[in-house]
Formats: sequence, C-alpha cells, structure tokens
Amino acid sequence: MDGALLDEVWGRFADAVEPLRKAGRLGAVLFQFPPWFAPGAAAERTLEECAERTAGWPLAVEFRHPAWWRADRADGTHALLTALGATAVGVDMAQGLSGSLPPVAPVSRPALAVVRFHGRSRAWGRGSKEDRFRHDYDVTELAAWVPRLRRAAEQTDELHVLFNNCCADAAVRAAETMRELLA
Repeated sequence: MDGALLDEVWGRFADAVEPLRKAGRLGAVLFQFPPWFAPGAAAERTLEECAERTAGWPLAVEFRHPAWWRADRADGTHALLTALGATAVGVDMAQGLSGSLPPVAPVSRPALAVVRFHGRSRAWGRGSKEDRFRHDYDVTELAAWVPRLRRAAEQTDELHVLFNNCCADAAVRAAETMRELLA
C-alpha cells in the first residue's frame, strides 16, 4: 500500500478514536488479525508498526492463526506482546478445527487482560455469520473458564470478558451466567 495512503488511513482512524481517548473512555483498541496472519518476521513488523502508530492508546491484539498460542510458540508471543505494551486477547471457540486457538487467558500487560467468547459452532470458518457465531454456552462450558479468568484477574488491574456469540440474546445470557459463576 502506498505510504501516503496508509498514513491517511491511520490519521483518520486516530481522529475517530481521539474523542474517546480524551474523555478517558477508551478501554482498548482491538486489532483482530485474520487466520492468514501467521507468526514470522513480517507479522512481527506489522505488530511493531501497529504499536508505534497507536502509542499512548491501550492496544489489544487477537490472533486467529493458531500457531501464535501453540505450546512451542506461546512464550515468544507473550514476550512480543509484552515488549510492545499490547494486551494479549484470549479466545474461546470451537476446538478440534484446523484453525482452533487453544483456550488460554494470557496476560501480557498488567493494566488489562481480555478474553473473547466467540461460541463453539462447528460451522466456524464457513457459512454465514449466524452459522459461525450461533452457540448457546451451557454452564459447564463457562465454568471451565472460571479458573483461567480468576488467574488472569489476579495478574491484571482489569479483566474484560466479552461475548460474541451474537445470535438472539445468547451473548447476554452467557454473560449473565458467567457473572454468576464468578460471583
């Protein structure tokens, strides 16, 4: 992409975010990277550029490529995000798929940890948005996360738990159940 065009896009994004930042209402700017964004030198340069361009903002990074959090790479991913001052975003999703991320709640920044619950639809990666995110969490699925969330909360000032299983009121019901489990 042309450098001037990229600068313009970033400038417009910064202008849009600025009122929230000035008002102290900017919880985090989430960069959700696509499944093809695999670990490597080029990806690390992109992350460094994002961190430079968002300096002073609370930056959160969610990966969709499972290699970022595989056991042999997780420590490196954690160290990279920590060095960049970025919050690592943990993900709950269907397991056993080629693109499944492990169910971890990494803490890379003492100010904020984030976990996003996308649902466990077997249609992940194909079908419509409704197909991919249609999932009603049951209490046992959510209860399995309680120890992870508590450990993360002990390591950070704030823990944000977000539900993106967005069909009907499934996200609201799951959030209410999680609140009860954590109480």
